[in-house]
Amino acid sequence: MPRGTSGLRWLAATLLAVALAGAAFAQVSVPAERVPGAPAPAERIAAARALAAALTGDEAPLSPAGLLVRIAPDRLDALHRAPVTPGPLQVGLTEPVGARVALTPRLAARARGGAVAAGAGVAHVVGDRLVWYTIIRAPGAAGLRLHLEDLALPGGSEIYVYTEAGEAFGPYRPETAGESGLWTHSLRGDALRLQVRIPADALRAAAGSSRFGFDIGEIGFLGERWAGLFGDQAGQNDAGCPANASCVENASCVSIPSAIQPAQDAVGRMLYSSGGGQFLCSGGLLNDTDTSTTIPYFLTANHCISTQSEASSLEVYFQYTAPCGGPCQSPGANGEPRVLGSTLLSSSSSSDYTLLQLDQPAPAGSTLLGWTTSAVAFANGTPLYRISHPKGQPQAYSEHVVDTSKGTCASWPRGDWIYSRDTLGATEGGSSGSPVLNASGQVVGQLSGACGTNPNNPCASNANATVDGAFAAYYSQISQWLDPGPGNCHNGSNGSGSYCSTSCKCDAGEGDCDSDAECNAGLVCSTDVGPNYGFASWVDVCEVPDCHVGSPGSGSYCSTSCKCDAGEGDCDSDAECNAGLTCVSNVGPNYGWASWVDVCEESGGGSDPNSCVGHCGTQAPGGCWCDSACSFYGDCCPDKTSVCG
Repeated sequence: MPRGTSGLRWLAATLLAVALAGAAFAQVSVPAERVPGAPAPAERIAAARALAAALTGDEAPLSPAGLLVRIAPDRLDALHRAPVTPGPLQVGLTEPVGARVALTPRLAARARGGAVAAGAGVAHVVGDRLVWYTIIRAPGAAGLRLHLEDLALPGGSEIYVYTEAGEAFGPYRPETAGESGLWTHSLRGDALRLQVRIPADALRAAAGSSRFGFDIGEIGFLGERWAGLFGDQAGQNDAGCPANASCVENASCVSIPSAIQPAQDAVGRMLYSSGGGQFLCSGGLLNDTDTSTTIPYFLTANHCISTQSEASSLEVYFQYTAPCGGPCQSPGANGEPRVLGSTLLSSSSSSDYTLLQLDQPAPAGSTLLGWTTSAVAFANGTPLYRISHPKGQPQAYSEHVVDTSKGTCASWPRGDWIYSRDTLGATEGGSSGSPVLNASGQVVGQLSGACGTNPNNPCASNANATVDGAFAAYYSQISQWLDPGPGNCHNGSNGSGSYCSTSCKCDAGEGDCDSDAECNAGLVCSTDVGPNYGFASWVDVCEVPDCHVGSPGSGSYCSTSCKCDAGEGDCDSDAECNAGLTCVSNVGPNYGWASWVDVCEESGGGSDPNSCVGHCGTQAPGGCWCDSACSFYGDCCPDKTSVCG
């Protein structure tokens, strides 16, 4: 959470002015949506303990060599004693390990005879699986997580991490890992166990292969601050955690307006890897306009996460709270739900926003926050509300009011950012990215930092302004996800292979479609008509269906339910012709059809006495031809020969 001009290192030197970017959009307001289900922390803790016990029971009866990761004392001291500055809060180090684990068919054959050493671990066969495990220790760590890379394991393989204390996560499946591998969840303590389970049949089928295995690429060494312990615990507010400043308000100790309360089930404590460190920020789940889905969109700050590598490493703790008066427990102690991994959708230093889609569903009982494109940056006096995780601590609550009299920082222009004054509570490092809400509980921005004469003091509300990136300013950059209606939910461009889908249907003249179900109501998917629309010959296009039966000129072509246009037949009455046309008998030869065919034609008449009072067609029946009296050249009645040429 950068504060003041010194905190602008998280922002690009030149920012695009997009304050009016939302002007092309009609104002949109979306309510919050609750994810079905209910939080179940006790069940979650019990399930983790049962899993850890089962994994421990399958360990080979042979102690592994294990891996030992040591951090130099001076680096540890620097991590624990560094001043807490605004912005992403560093709570750990990302240390390279580079240990290759080879799990080959040959190893499986050896392990059938009993436990065998395999690199830093031990392998043996349990039932129909090869089970390999090791222990990783990092003295001085308050918590650990692993980055596994170059995963080349047979289908059906499973990876788990767990501790003697009963924390356990998995299975992680190699086939779901991205190009950068996968990060595990964080576990408390200075030691964790890593277990890999591979179907023996899959290894036997790959006899002769020597490539199976993976790298323990990095370890996330989480220090005391990750667990909520700070050497500078100067805050004296009993309502909050002792690490927080005295002006910070524990969300469990204040009366929160009913419209804001759902945010407590939407805001998460973020942990991610960036540039050799492990960092904390805040963010929140966002709803979209599609009421049939609960896609876990997640809003935070660009100065927190701005790359896919950072997004892939993300772990979010939800519903991390502390009871009023304490105790203030470390994250994970109470079975808070967590979500691992995310995909970067859109990010910009202008308005300092990042929109992610979490790789796992939002937890049961959580809330997808509503939002509005209504601009508040210049609406002086507008009340604002926030839930955040200052210093990574349990949820804190703060209130603000838009203050247009506050000065601005040079790179944060008002409009792209919202300037407000704290009226209750405060934010600190680690609060960055937390959504700020209006009185209806709708997101109008997310925290960038503070600007003022004393930005490093979170309690100096008179000296500083709290600054949020304005949702209205960057909505145009994220509307394709949050408002997935026709015209902005499509993949690719009109005429491309994936443009139409059942979840994003096409209008008339749009393609490529694969079935009628990919077209809007009343349209059909016509095969190979792309050239009619300037597309390739293979493109199928959504069109208004041809309701006619048979071919033009046939006896059943026109009907009252499928009327004909001028020059079409056979019709049986005027009711079978479109408005303004009449059904003219036995004029089929004028159109190259049989003499009995009746055709819908333009009607003559009008105020001009020289105009045709009969029927006008596209061809002349006999020798009488209308010059200009009818809207279309055609036949004139004999008593108006003066206008026939």
